[in-house]
Amino acid sequence: MKDRRLRVLYLGNAFPPGMTGEKFVSAHSFLVPHLSETLLIQELSKLVEVSSVGLLPGTAWHRTKEPKDDSPGLAHDVVLWDRNPALWHRWVSWRKLRTYYLDKVQRGQMPDVLLVRNLQPVFNYFVKWVGRQQRRPIVVLLLGDSGGVGEKISSWRRFRYKFKPMQMLEEEAILLYDACLVSGLKAKRFFEPRGVPWVWIPSGFHFKYDPPPPNPNQEGPIRFGYFGTLTERSGIRPLVNAFVEMKLPGTLHACGHGELSEELKQLSQRYPNFYFDGFLPKQSDCLPWAQQVDVLVNLRLPYWGQDNSAPSKVFEYGMAGKAIISTRTSGMDEVLGDEGLYIEIENFEESLRQKLKEVSAMSRPELQRRARIIRERILKDYSWGALARRSVEFFDKLTEGTPQTPGTAAKNGGQT
Repeated sequence: MKDRRLRVLYLGNAFPPGMTGEKFVSAHSFLVPHLSETLLIQELSKLVEVSSVGLLPGTAWHRTKEPKDDSPGLAHDVVLWDRNPALWHRWVSWRKLRTYYLDKVQRGQMPDVLLVRNLQPVFNYFVKWVGRQQRRPIVVLLLGDSGGVGEKISSWRRFRYKFKPMQMLEEEAILLYDACLVSGLKAKRFFEPRGVPWVWIPSGFHFKYDPPPPNPNQEGPIRFGYFGTLTERSGIRPLVNAFVEMKLPGTLHACGHGELSEELKQLSQRYPNFYFDGFLPKQSDCLPWAQQVDVLVNLRLPYWGQDNSAPSKVFEYGMAGKAIISTRTSGMDEVLGDEGLYIEIENFEESLRQKLKEVSAMSRPELQRRARIIRERILKDYSWGALARRSVEFFDKLTEGTPQTPGTAAKNGGQT
C-alpha cells in the first residue's frame, strides 16, 4: 500500500475553464467529449492527485484572445496546440510535454499512472519515449473514440505511414499502452488476446436533471422522440422514413444539429405525424424538451469505429426519465438491462419497424416502469463519480508492487 495519494498525469483534449462557450462547442461537435473529459477528471481529482496537459485543436486558437465565459473545463498545467503547420506544432508540443514531464520527475513527482486519451500523434510519440525510460509510470489508454482501430488497412496506406514523421497506424500505437479504459465493450478484443488489463468505462450523464412525475391520466397514442446529431451515421433518416411510412397512430419528434437538418425540416412539413424542432440553444435543453414524448430512440449502428465507443446520448435519455429503444451496439444492453427495448442489427430495418409497432401498442405505465428502473441504474452506476471510483480501483490494482519498468504492466492480468 502507498503512503500517499496515487499520482495521475492526464493527457487529453478538454478545454480550460471559461474557454469553450456552449454555442461554440455545440457548433463544432466538441461539447460532449469536452464535458466527458472534464467531468471524469474532476471526479478523479477528488480521489487521486491529478495533473493534466491539454492538446487543443487549431480551431480554438482564437478563443485565447476573446473574453472568458463561465463554461467548465480543466485547469491544465500545460496547453499544447494541434494546428498547422502540423509537423512543426506536433514537434514543439511533444518537446514541451517531455520538458514538463522531466521537470516533474526531477522534483520527485513522477506519476504512478499516465492516462492518455485516444491515439493521437503527439501523445503516441511521447508514450513511445516514456516506454524507453528506465523507470516510468503505468501507461493507460482512455479509448474514448478511435475509429481506425481494428479496421482493414490498405498496403498503400501502410507504405505511406512509413514516411510520415511523428505518426503511426492506430494498430501499432495501441501496442504502446499497458492497460486500457475502454468506452465500447467491443474494444476489449484489442487487449484480451494480449493479456492486457482493461476495464469498461463508458460515458456518463452530463446534465443533472429531475424529470417531472408522469401524468397518470395521460391518454392517447404513444409519442416517440430523438435528440442528437443529425447525420447519415446517426440512424435518424431510417427512423423517420419508417415512422412516416408505417402511419403509426402516434407522433415522432426530433431535434438536433447536423447535415440532415434541412431534409428533416422539409419532411416535417410533408408529414403531420413528424415534428422537427431544429437546433436547441443548449444541449441541456434536450432533457426538458424530451418531456413531450413517451419513449426515446437510440439508433447507434456499428459503422466504422462506432463500436469502439459508447454514446453519451443514452445516458441523457435515461436522465430524461423516458423509456429507451436502442440497438445493443457499444454495450448499451449492459446499461439498459432487461428494461431496454432492443432493435437488432441483423435485418435492421425490419427489426426497427417491428419495434416501433410493438412499442406503439404498449401501455404508458409499462413504459414508465422501464424508464424509472433505467434512470435509477444510471444514477447509481453511471455517474461520473461512480466511473471515477471504478477507474481508481483499476489503477490501484495496476500499480500494486514494485515501481513500473518497461513491459511489465501487461503481466498483471486481464479485465478488472
